[in-house]
Formats: sequence, structure tokens, C-alpha cells
Amino acid sequence: MNNSVNMTDVGFIHDVGGLDKLRKSAVNGDQDSQDKALRAAAEQFESIFTQMLFKSMRNANSSFKSDMMSSDNQKFFEQMRDDQMSTELSKKGSLGLADMIVAQLGASMNQEPPVQSGNNLEQDARTAMRKAATDETLRLPSDYVYPNTSEVKQESQVESPAIAQLEKALVARPVQQPQKFDSPQQFVDTMKPYAEKAAKALGIDSNVLIAQAALETGWGKKVIQNSVDSSHNLFNIKADRSWQGDKIAKNTLEYHDNIAVTENAAFRSYDNYEESFSDFVRFLNQNPRYERALQQTQSSESFIKGIHSAGYATDPNYSDKVMSVMKTVESLTK
Repeated sequence: MNNSVNMTDVGFIHDVGGLDKLRKSAVNGDQDSQDKALRAAAEQFESIFTQMLFKSMRNANSSFKSDMMSSDNQKFFEQMRDDQMSTELSKKGSLGLADMIVAQLGASMNQEPPVQSGNNLEQDARTAMRKAATDETLRLPSDYVYPNTSEVKQESQVESPAIAQLEKALVARPVQQPQKFDSPQQFVDTMKPYAEKAAKALGIDSNVLIAQAALETGWGKKVIQNSVDSSHNLFNIKADRSWQGDKIAKNTLEYHDNIAVTENAAFRSYDNYEESFSDFVRFLNQNPRYERALQQTQSSESFIKGIHSAGYATDPNYSDKVMSVMKTVESLTK
């Protein structure tokens, strides 16, 4: 029995070591190794795209699930199954994206790449998604029964919003906000318009919100992220049971009886920084424990001490640290 394992196999969806070997093969290997590395990387890209497709379709179907048929455990195992299935489908070329990538990048290694217009690229993306929509391997079993069958729309009606959402994300993707900030000045300049909008809703100075975000994220250099994208979570708000959006798990330092303890927790994830500020306002307004703090907006210090004493942060020196950072923010906004 052959026990050798190819660590560049796309089936190893969580193997960081395999990715490192794949990188070395692409950089230092011979032509054959580079070709294999290109194929493996293309399949992994197709796997990520397929995961997006599954996630969008799950979200489209979530409104039809009853409480008895929906639980955190079920969603957890569904996600594991979807992740693994996406890797298997990518090896079979179900979407055709891997073949497109290999053909495009493989040709560029040996010769001048053919000129391809933006319209052709858009058409290729649409064709791949349409192919995925009609692929029988991506459909639910024929004997699957929805919890409320009388309210279920036709299958084509359920899939269409998911496909439209993916088309919009891939073909007309908006300009990305900075993932890393080179200086406190860049961080302040980027966050200022969002902070002003949130501060107006709370009736406080926008500088205290920027200072709080700067303290939580190290001036934007330590925003929580996974291997794919940033969470854009500027205030490190955790994802409790009421949160229905995306999440990212991360080790965090908490204080219990003034003793620092490292814990693993799930944090909320947003599409952009503006959503982070908006959710921070909702978070404070919807939690009764911050009601008194929201009435203490006559000064930035009283506000930050109010939410701190209400339990916003476990660091005993949190409010003092925010006020210290605020002095720097004020000097950068003059």
C-alpha cells in the first residue's frame, strides 16, 4: 500500500504546510513542478469560488428552514461538508475556472499572453457561474423535503438571487478599503467620515470613536482577519447568539479579576469599515446596560468611562488608554 501523500493536493483544505510546499514548488521547481503547482493553485482558487457559491445558496435557502431543522451544530457540519465538497468539485473541474486559469497563466509563462477584452472576461465569469447553476452535483438530493413546502419558491427562483449576487461581486467589485495602514495619519483620515456619521448618531465627539478604534486595532495594523479577508471589525465586538452575520474566530486577551487570560472567541465580520461603525452604534443602542452611558455624552471622557463601567471592555485601564490615544487623534485632525 502506498502511503505517500501529495501535500499540494487541493483536498487538504486547512493545511498551511501544504501551501508552503506549493509556493516552493512554484518558485524553485522545474517546469514540470511549476505546471503542477499552477494546476493545484488554480484548483484551490476554484475551491474558494465554489465555497462562495455554496454559502450564497445556503443563505438563500435559510429563510425556509424551520427551528427544528436549523441549529448551530447543523450549520457547523454543513459548512464542513460544503468546504470539503468544494475541494472535490474543483478537482473534477465542475466550474471550469481552474482550466481557465491554467490556460491563461500557463500560456503567459512561455509566450506573450493573448489580448482579452473586458467583455470576454466578463462573459467567461458569467459562463462559469451558469455552468455551476446547472451542474447536477451542486443540486440538493431529489428526495429532499423543505420544512414548509407550501411556502417554498421554485428552485430557479431561489438560485437566481445567489447567482446575481456572485455576478455583482466578481464583475463589478468595488474598490477595496485599505487592509493595512502605513501611519496613524492614514488611519485617522480613512476613518474620519465614518466616525463623524456614527458620532452624530450618538451625540459625541468623533475623535473618541477614532481613538477607540485605534486602541482596539493598533491604528489599523491588527484588525482581526482570517486567511482570506479582513473582518473590518474596528471595535472588536464579539459575535453572540443574536449575531446573524459572518464571524471570525480569534484568540483574545481578556481580564478576569484583573488577571489577563487568553481565550478563543468569535468576532463579528463586516464588508467594510463603515459597517463596523454603524454596528457599533446599534450595539450600544440595543443593549440596555449601556443606556446610562449613552446619557453621559456631555464629554468624551464621561462617555468612554460610562461604557467601560457598563462592561464594554475587561481591561481595567481601558478608558484611560482611550483618552490617551484621543490626544494623538486630536493632534492629527488639526
